[in-house]
Amino acid sequence: MPTASPWSGCGGGNWKAPPGIRPEDRSSWRQIPGDLKAAKRDPAQASILTGRVRGVFDDLLGHAAWPPPRDWGRPLVTFPEPGAWDVPTRLWHWDNPCDLHLDHPRALFVVSFIGPVAPHGGGTLILSGSPRLLIQQERRLPASQRRGSIATLRDRFHRSHPWLMALTGQAPSPADRIAAFMDRETTVEGVPLRVVELTGEPGDMVFCHPVMVHCVAPNRGTWPRFMRIKTQILTHEGRELRDSRGDDRARRVEADGEPGG
Repeated sequence: MPTASPWSGCGGGNWKAPPGIRPEDRSSWRQIPGDLKAAKRDPAQASILTGRVRGVFDDLLGHAAWPPPRDWGRPLVTFPEPGAWDVPTRLWHWDNPCDLHLDHPRALFVVSFIGPVAPHGGGTLILSGSPRLLIQQERRLPASQRRGSIATLRDRFHRSHPWLMALTGQAPSPADRIAAFMDRETTVEGVPLRVVELTGEPGDMVFCHPVMVHCVAPNRGTWPRFMRIKTQILTHEGRELRDSRGDDRARRVEADGEPGG
């Protein structure tokens, strides 16, 4: 576990702890309303787009198929709290409309580690296999039903299988949620699903399908969790398709009030 201030290395630049929070005084640590939104404007984040990162985007989306993002998402901070760590039941969600990606992904969902995140230290939880299941279910829907409200679409997914109902609090939980949802895979409609905790070191990045189901996790460690989530980096094709449909749900989903993870 690092001994330096948890605010050091958080993207560089001129980041400062919000008023009332003293980095070396744990008694002053409290959750930050709205996270560190101002840090999206920090010029130091431009250094994230290295040649290696560009290569990943080219491999996954196609060479020159995507515009560089203006920012890498708002930094998310979760301070440690006492109690036992467990898999949450609430706030499982995805941030982008499925119908932009029915035949192939036209975007990436990107998680960047600003500080070290250890197991049970607040790292975002993702539901491995969920994009495949969501797209599979979306293809079966009439086009008219794909335009439903975000809440309706999420509720339909959460209730589509008993395992998902238990995961998302729609049905009674198993006695050991970690064993049931993380220690083994469960196959739903032919798709293996498992909850995975994202952990890593500063500079690590995770590139996901744009409709990856994820959830904010409790921090039961000893250090604040600092991560960035860029909910969607669209390809040029994805932007054109979104605009041609005359809606902007990709942005409205992100602004729907759900935590980013």
